[in-house]
Amino acid sequence: MKLYGSITSPFVRRLRFVCNELDVKFDFVDTATDAGQAEMRTKNPIWKVPCVEADGQILWDSHTIIEYISEKHVGHPKLLRTPQGAEKWREKNLVTAADSCVESAINVFYLNKDGVKVNEVPYMVKQKARVASILAWLKTQLHDNYFTAEKKIGLSELTLYCILDWMRFREMYPVNDDAALKAYLAFHAKHPSIAQTKLPG
Repeated sequence: MKLYGSITSPFVRRLRFVCNELDVKFDFVDTATDAGQAEMRTKNPIWKVPCVEADGQILWDSHTIIEYISEKHVGHPKLLRTPQGAEKWREKNLVTAADSCVESAINVFYLNKDGVKVNEVPYMVKQKARVASILAWLKTQLHDNYFTAEKKIGLSELTLYCILDWMRFREMYPVNDDAALKAYLAFHAKHPSIAQTKLPG
């Protein structure tokens, strides 16, 4: 498998976590380089990471890729927790919330990087408020650093970890000033596949 992505991307990181858990080997193409970005754009019309070439197919979007890999490893003891019934739909809401949170933060990050005074742009102020609102809600859904009584990482826990660590890394939210979020990161940082995909710096 060939994986196009950036080491710092929270979307790529959750895929790397799954690959590490299931011992899926891949060749990594760094899209933070001009050459890697150019190659990825010949494969992927939406120009977003992750993107993979596997078994003669090209797939993009981390959810699609994780679903594809998981289907190939049904029964593997290290598959992500897979809730059923009502919990399945709650899990999807949790993941959607976390994805929306980091997408807003990424918008602010790149515009700030381009020199836009984000605190003076109403839309950007709204995006920052949206981040805070989503994180406040996600905290109400946690119990002992998990979203369910089953003490196993699911896509929701993995997604929350990746977005929080990215926001801390990029200084897009004062994660370390929030006791619950800081504790969440410290708790899951001990997981081998989290440590294996640790952000640089």
